[in-house]
Amino acid sequence: MNRHIVIGTAGHIDHGKSALIKSLTGTDPDRLKEEKERGMTTDLGFAFYGDNVTIIDVPGHEKFVRHMLAGASTIDFVLFVIAADDGVMPQTVEHLEILKLLDLKKGIIVLTKKDLVKDDWLEMVSADIRKLIHGTFLESAPILPVSNVTGEGIDILKTKLTEMIGQIEFKPDLGIFRMPIDRHFIIKGFGTVVAGTILSGKIRIGDTLEILPQKTKVKIRGIEVHNKKVEEATVGYRAAINLAGVEKEEVERGYVLAQIGYFEPSSFLNASLYLLQSCVKPMKTFARVRIHLGTSELFGRAVLLEKKLLMPGEKGMVQFRLETPAVSNIGDRFVIRTYAPPNTIGGGTIIDPKAAKVTAYDEQLIDHLQKIETGNPEKRVEENLNENFNLPRKVDEIAYDLNILASEVPGLLKQLMAQGTVVCLDEKRGLYYTRANLDILSQKIIAALKAFHQANPARTGPLRLELSTQASRNLDHLLFNYALDRMVKDNLIQIHNDDRISLAEFQVRIDDPLNQMLKKIERIFLNAGYKPPDYNELLTLRLGPEEMVKKAHRYMLDTGVLVYIGESISMHRDLVLQAREKLIGFLRKKPEIRVSEFRDLLDASRKYVLPLLIYFDTQGVTIKRGDVRVLAEKYRSA
Repeated sequence: MNRHIVIGTAGHIDHGKSALIKSLTGTDPDRLKEEKERGMTTDLGFAFYGDNVTIIDVPGHEKFVRHMLAGASTIDFVLFVIAADDGVMPQTVEHLEILKLLDLKKGIIVLTKKDLVKDDWLEMVSADIRKLIHGTFLESAPILPVSNVTGEGIDILKTKLTEMIGQIEFKPDLGIFRMPIDRHFIIKGFGTVVAGTILSGKIRIGDTLEILPQKTKVKIRGIEVHNKKVEEATVGYRAAINLAGVEKEEVERGYVLAQIGYFEPSSFLNASLYLLQSCVKPMKTFARVRIHLGTSELFGRAVLLEKKLLMPGEKGMVQFRLETPAVSNIGDRFVIRTYAPPNTIGGGTIIDPKAAKVTAYDEQLIDHLQKIETGNPEKRVEENLNENFNLPRKVDEIAYDLNILASEVPGLLKQLMAQGTVVCLDEKRGLYYTRANLDILSQKIIAALKAFHQANPARTGPLRLELSTQASRNLDHLLFNYALDRMVKDNLIQIHNDDRISLAEFQVRIDDPLNQMLKKIERIFLNAGYKPPDYNELLTLRLGPEEMVKKAHRYMLDTGVLVYIGESISMHRDLVLQAREKLIGFLRKKPEIRVSEFRDLLDASRKYVLPLLIYFDTQGVTIKRGDVRVLAEKYRSA
């Protein structure tokens, strides 16, 4: 199918926009009864110019600028209309500012009502227009005088329009269907119909989509493009879509029809905002504004992230805190107007359409937003990964966050890995993480180990799980283990046999008082046999300062001199080994052993024997079957 183009009109009220469209297409875009009665466009009108071009007629009156914005948000090209008898007027200037804020690239200036003025007046108005458009995207646009009454200049306009349509650079298709809704109505016998310009992706009859922000699932019954029934419609088309699953009352202008699973309504939007030079006063943080985004008009507060005031002509990062959720994409353009009275004061680009509530003056956040603003897709993927410190990311998660096709992500990741900025933690599961975050995680692990060693010079180091929590809460285990393996290879840390971790250069320091205490406690445990004291009983023996007893007891557990078997019971490792050999020897002669038999074998009480048997189960020496234990397969042969 051919790529479609949407042309929009812009300009002051009563400058002949609707009449111009009728001259070009033969269609009167004023569709409402009151528009025809008053001779004034109050809402969006539509007409077709050939098979692949739609023209949107927007109202020029200041009261209907919100409708103008709804129409202008999706156009590729503008017919900027100025009446020769009036020249530049207030809405002429405001509409031009809006088109600049929406980042429009091409257009033609049409000087209407040529039949009402003389040539010298026409030249003077043209000169005024050149001053107005200096430095804008229309600076080199042709100014074509026409008369909608006599038809003079219309053929020349058509020729130029056809020529410039062929030069339009199409916006890239993201491949994910999205259409902001600008019209919705009922057709008898068919039901609800929504209309708009398709910004990306493709749909076919029978597809299931969702209407956002409500997330209402709908099915496509029929599609019309240029009043013709079609099986499918794609990016750039103005389409009317007949939906099943939703009533007309459940849809409003500003809602979005979209592919399921990509776009998420959000009450927080992070954006780059430019305040117009013509703005009469600075913008204060928390100012209540109207945000025109796609075909919607939203209300919310503008929280300035870099400063308390944004001066006219300045640009800054902002978070919009909305009164109702919005649906948008990275790179979408918006326009803001004052709340009351509504005047256009600025606009910019959405950077994070699924933001969380943030605080102002966060340099790291501002740097992150500035990097995304560049529009570089690789940088966006890298920043998305950087945002997720505790978790590696999968391809589909990145695609969802950035509203891009999952098929696009692997190529971007491959380029980032070639640059050395991203690593793959697990190829089978497809988990990715940035090298920058990996370096930060390593620094956090080193800092946690240094703190541990300083506080516990007689301990080897923390256990793996303990260290993970100290480095960062809710840290993904696979990510943490990947970081540890990398640090071992870089000779930064050691992982000991008991799964304790230390800095590579760390050595346990045992002074003489601690050494004497270790000998005392070891003697006590050896003499106690299979009736060892618990920690509290050890303290009642008054062996020395409690802190010293605690340190020695902890050291013996860390180094394996004492083995914790559960139920607050620790035994000397020699006795545990002896018990293990006796157990294995017994079970090589007999098929099973009961707790009472093991108790008699060790001449110990059930209090100590049962936890010891359970410990041997966990070590894979025995297997519990009902009330008895049997020897594990690997220990059955002598």
